[in-house]
Amino acid sequence: MTPATAKPAIGLNAAATREASYRLVGLLVVSLFPALFWTALLAAGTFAFGVSLSPLALATVGAAIAALLAGVFSALTARV
Repeated sequence: MTPATAKPAIGLNAAATREASYRLVGLLVVSLFPALFWTALLAAGTFAFGVSLSPLALATVGAAIAALLAGVFSALTARV
């Protein structure tokens, strides 16, 4: 076997690494940004009505939204 045809025993090739990084960035864009937006909108809306939600409640809502969107993204982009 020549060095040109040798494959590494451990690790991913460059194309697989690049694809994984693109999927991670896509996951962040699809789940994190909308979760932050809707959590901020909820906080502003409740503040407008004179109700203040605790930071724990806002973090829980944001985490739930992010988890839901991440699950949907993963299901849509899965290669089955």
